[in-house]
Amino acid sequence: GFASLCLGLGFVLASCRRAGMAEQLSNASAGDSAPALQPKLLSSLSSFGSPAEGRLTTDGPVKGCSKEDVEPDSSDNSTVTGGKKLRDMRALTCLKGLLMMPYQLVRFVTSLHAQFGGFVPVAALQYGVNQGLGGAVGGLALKYYLKDVLGLQNNPALMQNLRAASRIPWNIKPVMGMLSDAYPLFGFHQTSYIAVAAAGGIVGYVCLSVLPLTAIATLPFTLLVRFSSATPDVMIDAFAAKLSKQAPERASDLQSLVWGSLPMGLAVSCAVSGTLVQALGPKMLLLLVSVCPLSVFVPSVLRWLPEERVPKEQRRLDLSFLKKHGSVTALAACMSVLTITLSVLQILVESVYIRGLVILICGVLLALSVYISLCRITPILAKVALFIFVRECLQPSIGDPMFIWYTAAEGGPHFSPQVMGALEGVGAVGLFCGVVIYNKYLTTVSYRRIFLLAQLGIMLYNLSDFILVKRWNLLVGVPDVVFILGDDAFGELVGRFFMMPLLVLSSKVCPDNLEGTLFAMLMALSNFGGTVGEFFGATMTDMLGIKNGNFDMLPQAVIAKSICRLLPIPLIYILVPDLTPQDPIPGGDAKGSSDVNLDSAPSAQEPAAEVVGKVDSEKDCAIRWRGEETC
Repeated sequence: GFASLCLGLGFVLASCRRAGMAEQLSNASAGDSAPALQPKLLSSLSSFGSPAEGRLTTDGPVKGCSKEDVEPDSSDNSTVTGGKKLRDMRALTCLKGLLMMPYQLVRFVTSLHAQFGGFVPVAALQYGVNQGLGGAVGGLALKYYLKDVLGLQNNPALMQNLRAASRIPWNIKPVMGMLSDAYPLFGFHQTSYIAVAAAGGIVGYVCLSVLPLTAIATLPFTLLVRFSSATPDVMIDAFAAKLSKQAPERASDLQSLVWGSLPMGLAVSCAVSGTLVQALGPKMLLLLVSVCPLSVFVPSVLRWLPEERVPKEQRRLDLSFLKKHGSVTALAACMSVLTITLSVLQILVESVYIRGLVILICGVLLALSVYISLCRITPILAKVALFIFVRECLQPSIGDPMFIWYTAAEGGPHFSPQVMGALEGVGAVGLFCGVVIYNKYLTTVSYRRIFLLAQLGIMLYNLSDFILVKRWNLLVGVPDVVFILGDDAFGELVGRFFMMPLLVLSSKVCPDNLEGTLFAMLMALSNFGGTVGEFFGATMTDMLGIKNGNFDMLPQAVIAKSICRLLPIPLIYILVPDLTPQDPIPGGDAKGSSDVNLDSAPSAQEPAAEVVGKVDSEKDCAIRWRGEETC
């Protein structure tokens, strides 16, 4: 937890420095008011690194210092002395950075609050408390609630289906965004939606902890809980986009606030969630977690967001966007209908074969809808969206059966709640390492090569569960706890290798004026594909007879889900462009024309395309489509 907290602080401060805040802080701390703001030690250290002195930078020699102060003097052979001086300066700069970290963080948040007002605390509470802390602690408590209180440890497939169905709100995020844009609820486009969703989350947590519910009866309340985090996520993203347009120079700072708050909440969660489950029990902990949506509900009711209220005479349903972008609207509606239909049938239908057929039909229908709808915008967008969705569908998950085997199966490792909670922290470390390695070494590698290597790594990571299930790790003297913690960190690291370039590609294929809507659509497709994969895994678990404490076929299930990780590999070469993350997308400026072909070379049936330069998918290209030159 401490490591994740430091990583979150470091991410915020790194972005703060990159945006130029560090130099502003140095100027402020070196001024006349420094003694009143900080201790003498902090004041003296802050003067080192101010613009008047030398300050180490990441991209070259020390600014403000002469060459002789940093580099060894070749004339008198003082190489050792110069190198030692440089090392001392780096060490002192590091020490200064550590001591200044809390102060810089406070100044960073204060400066944002001074410019954007109540948005800053609302965003920090949403991502740090409601989504980070509440999502992780509440998620672990819900797992133990379903397993221990409702007795679903004998029916892991139903447990997984219930948890997968509760993710409907994350699958219909584009619909929530379009609804909030089209109609100002109680006069507000964002604030009222946040308040209503947070109130629903409070009700959901309280009912789960107080009412005597059956397994299926928990679904409405878990849906309310998911809505309380998914809906504010959409609204605050939209508000952040609006503020970024008003102050583009602070756009990176706003994103740093969001993505810095989330790991801090996760850090606290992984430190306390397991202990709280063991000390309070899952029902009492669910009641306690209701404070998390309350932390968002109160600021929204108090109208902390700087949003103007729409006059009553102007509060009407605005369908102009929905009509203008009919294909996107139709796809969002199709996603909503299919995810609800699929979730309901997976829970209510008992026949495992009918459930499998429903999964196949819904997956095929949505895949066709994705390609047909988005192909009218740009073909490359349609291909990338199809890849994102189908890849997730082809990867079955058996997370809940594995959770039951981890904690309650005879002959299993019997992990404590503390170990299960600590997995979040270890995963955060692996995630951070994956980001660092990708940014340092893989940004010039083609999408196809990164995706291929990452997919093979994901397959190996899933296959490692076979070693744990067969207990082979004990034969070589590796304890279960050490094995699963290292395995989880490796899985997050490899998964980040895949997600980082995928996010880059997703953002690049979205055309102008539709970036936010289509990017949210692509992420919702990824969520929906993951839900299909969970239903797929639950059906496979039922077919193999993994229930009532019988885990004899669990090794076969692990082998099957690992082999399925190889199925998306052919799609990489069919649907993913042969470009690198640093290359522009050919035809990326197309404005929704259904006639534009964005493949790497024009066909004979497209006389409107006039080739200006040599078309090479891995190099700069210039193609004139209907008189417009794009690259």
